[in-house]
Amino acid sequence: MSLLSIAAEKPNIAPDIIFNIGNFVVSNTMTMVWLITILIIILCIYTKNKLKLKPNKFQNTIEILYEGMENLINQITGNKKYTLVLYPLIATLFIFIVLSNLLSTFIPFLTSFTYNNLPLFRTATSDFNTPLILALTMIIYVQYISIKQWGLLKHIGKYIQIKELYKSFKDGIGSGFMGIINFLIGLLDIVTEFARVVSLSIRLFGNMFAGEMLAVIILGFLAYGLPAVWMAMGLLVGLIQAIVFGSLTAAYYMLAIGNVEENN
Repeated sequence: MSLLSIAAEKPNIAPDIIFNIGNFVVSNTMTMVWLITILIIILCIYTKNKLKLKPNKFQNTIEILYEGMENLINQITGNKKYTLVLYPLIATLFIFIVLSNLLSTFIPFLTSFTYNNLPLFRTATSDFNTPLILALTMIIYVQYISIKQWGLLKHIGKYIQIKELYKSFKDGIGSGFMGIINFLIGLLDIVTEFARVVSLSIRLFGNMFAGEMLAVIILGFLAYGLPAVWMAMGLLVGLIQAIVFGSLTAAYYMLAIGNVEENN
């Protein structure tokens, strides 16, 4: 091994299975998710206990982050009411994804803990299952909100526009053909919902897994100077991916309720 390089094992796409609880499989990305969940709970309790009328530096930092996130969501929604509704969800998503992306960077020795000769922790979002579950949960939540706002029949009617197709043919052949096009577009919107799940999950997974792979390659090529720059880029990418995921979730939420607001 050269003094200017560091030998590192290339990560596999599939996470390592640490142990089983009956038929329940526990991977090293799952243990990372558990750790992150515990850290978030501790952070929330600590922050709540530290809040004072005369804020200290810690509270000032939290308030700046809070206002920054609130302004970002408000730019997407354009409505203070929906900003307040969305804030807990988007803020939680942001914190979870940032920690999932960057915790192993903030605490480099974390991945050195082993169990049965396997790393006990691994970057959660480098396992496709984590981004997939996050994306699927957000899209299901958006569908729930749409049903709550529109009602079940109107929600289904956005995708399967049989009533509109029938009405269009009553207005003439030309309107009927347009009704057919709108009907097909509605069916394509079903595909779009699945595409959103794929897009959200692959974007997050692809960036984080590629980052781990490139980090290994760079460490194997040059151990000093360049990896520090790459780690800084990794921090930036991790933050950007969290912001993009949360912003897209907020945008999908507004798309789900937008037409309702226009019709009221």
